[in-house]
Formats: sequence, structure tokens, C-alpha cells
Amino acid sequence: MGIVHRVVSLLLLLSGCAAHRVDVLVVAPHPDDEALLAAGLMAEARARGQSVAVVLVTNGDFTCERDGYLREDESQRALARLDVRAVHFLGYPDGALARLGDAPLDALEHRDATGECVARTGTYADRSANRLDEHSARTGQPGPWTAQTLQADLRALLERLRPRTVVLPHFIDDHPDHAMTYVFVRRALEAVGGPQPRLLRGVVHAGPCWPSDCRTFFEPLRPMPPLPAPLEAYAPGLRRPIDAQQKLDVISTYVSQAGVDPTTDWLSSFARADEVYWPEALWDFDEAVTLTLPSEWRGYHFTAEGVTDAAGRPLRTWAATTRLTLRLRRAGAYQEVLAWGDDGFMAGWIAAPPGASR
Repeated sequence: MGIVHRVVSLLLLLSGCAAHRVDVLVVAPHPDDEALLAAGLMAEARARGQSVAVVLVTNGDFTCERDGYLREDESQRALARLDVRAVHFLGYPDGALARLGDAPLDALEHRDATGECVARTGTYADRSANRLDEHSARTGQPGPWTAQTLQADLRALLERLRPRTVVLPHFIDDHPDHAMTYVFVRRALEAVGGPQPRLLRGVVHAGPCWPSDCRTFFEPLRPMPPLPAPLEAYAPGLRRPIDAQQKLDVISTYVSQAGVDPTTDWLSSFARADEVYWPEALWDFDEAVTLTLPSEWRGYHFTAEGVTDAAGRPLRTWAATTRLTLRLRRAGAYQEVLAWGDDGFMAGWIAAPPGASR
């Protein structure tokens, strides 16, 4: 080991002693996703005396139809059942994460703390530290709704919390806010640099009723089922037994989403015998490996000039690139591929076995 490396290692060790490090960080797109993804894991971590924190990217305030302040409160009360008190609200708009780019989004309607429908143009929250969203708490004013601002907010939190394990949505999740949460967290982690935390990725949206059969929802004795076709063979790399009744009790706190009888709601489908994750373990392609890029992925098109949307316009969140760095992991018969462009992480997809497509 060289002397420079020893000095850097010593500095990292000393800085680690001075900063608080969170054992488990759950990053969720909307209030209730944190419980659907990881209520059991959080309960187990707290029972072992580990520290747990949660980041909510949006307040679940899809226009004035849903009250973001109410949903913040539901998350706080639900997480209190798990003895999780460190909850960080970022205050970005529900349903719009895939539209974040260089230019701020136009004003969007949301309810204010009194219940009135108002137009907002930036981040807000009422239940985080100092009753402010994270950007306002850090900078003294709300942040504009841009990709750069969200990435900066996530980077600041990751640098402060230094999590050992991060639980977040998988990029294959059908909900655009979920897939984009993965993208922004992945980019923020790369901006932080240094040793990377363990990433456990979960899926919430996969088809119309998954993980239920559209008829029966609360099935506490049954394990989480395979993903719907054609990804049924894309098996999770980790299954963790949980207390299904405890998870249902937590889910029942989200009354605005689950109703007064959560056993008859889709959300209760996640209160099962276990929670499942796809841990991220990637490595670079060898030069001898060749891979044919898909021509289309989630509405984006790969061309010789870079990546465009369905209308042929260059991506705004990610600049068009002439260089791709690919990394993969094998998951059974599947290959999981992530691509980095000139300006960072760009996209991910599952290379399905012959006869399947995604």
C-alpha cells in the first residue's frame, strides 16, 4: 500500500468517526412506498438496534386530488410504529419525476397546509427537520423542480447520512416515478464517490395487480410471487422473512391510500411472509463481450447519435452521448445491463432470454 493511499485511508477513517452513519436508508418515491418496500426490513433493523432513515422524494401530492401534507403525516405515523424517526421529505412533485430536466417545471397545483388548492413552483414539506423540505432546510429557500436540484439534494443527504445499505425501487418498476428514483439515487451515489453502500432494489408496480391475483389481497402466509411474464424467471437474489401482520398494521396507517379496511386493498398484497430484493452487484464488460443495444427502452431510443425520446428529441435530463460504458450482472438466465454516458448514469434494462421480451 502506497503512502498516499494510506493517508487517504486514514483521513476517511477519521472522517467516519466524526460523522453519523446510518445503517439502513430507504428511499421511496411516494409516502407508503417506504412501507411497501421495506417495513419488515426496517422493523428487523430497529430490533437489532440499527439506525434507520427514510427519504421521501415526493409528498404523494398528485395535483390537488391528494393532500401532500396529509400523506406526510401518514408516513410519519406509520414509521413511528417501526420506531423510525429520521424522515426526510424532499418535496418534489408526484407524477413528474420523469419530466425533471435542466429547466424548472411550470407551476403545479397542490394543497397548502390549510387545505386550499394553490400553485407551487418548488420544493416544500411540513414534517421534515425544522418543518421544512430538505432543500429549504439546507439552503434557506425552496429548490426549483429540476433534475440538478433533486440530484444535489440526494447527494447532500447521502453525504450526511453515509448509509451502509440503501433500499430503493428497481429501475424495472412500471411506475415512472419509481424508475426515476433509482436513476437519481444512482447518479447521486456516483457524485458522492468513495465506497458505495449495498443497494437492495425492490419492485412495487409490475402489472395491474402484482403481487396479488386481483381477487385476494392480504395473504400473510404466502411468499412474494414471481414477477409477471416475461420476467417470471428474473428471480430476486434476497428473500427476508417478515411479520406480515406487523407490516399490515403499518400499511393501515396510510388511510388515504389503503382505506379503512386495508385487507381488501391492493397495498395489503405486500404484507406477506417475506420481502424480496434484487441486490445490485455489477461488473464491467470484458472487451471481448459484445452486446446489441436494444433499439428502444421505456420510450427512449438508442441511435448512433445518442439517446432520444419517442419523438426523436434528444434527452433533456441526460445529454445525448457518443460513449457508452456498460456494466452487467447475471440473474439466472437474465442479464441486467446498466449504461453510463458522458454525463453519468443513463439507463438500465433486462436482457431477457430467448423467447422473452421486455
